[in-house]
Amino acid sequence: MTEEIKGRKGNRNRTGNAATLRDWPHPLLDALRKEFKWSSDGVMAEELGVLRSGLSKFRHGTNQVSAEFILKVHKRTGWPVERIEFLCPPQVNS
Repeated sequence: MTEEIKGRKGNRNRTGNAATLRDWPHPLLDALRKEFKWSSDGVMAEELGVLRSGLSKFRHGTNQVSAEFILKVHKRTGWPVERIEFLCPPQVNS
């Protein structure tokens, strides 16, 4: 994964470029975007009926994926809940 450098100019990856969503992998969100060919997290949020900011919090690890979100993904995609849970990153206790 790309190293992140924090400084006055915001988040940067190790090459000095502005950090993008590609610098923040999330197995579930990335699998959904790939399979359904959603061009962005914004499009995915609209398709799933959730806020874009909520997806961002999942992607950056600020919030854990909720049971409500798992059910929305299941209803929209038909994916088994077990598959969705498997693709969720492990919960990290701080």
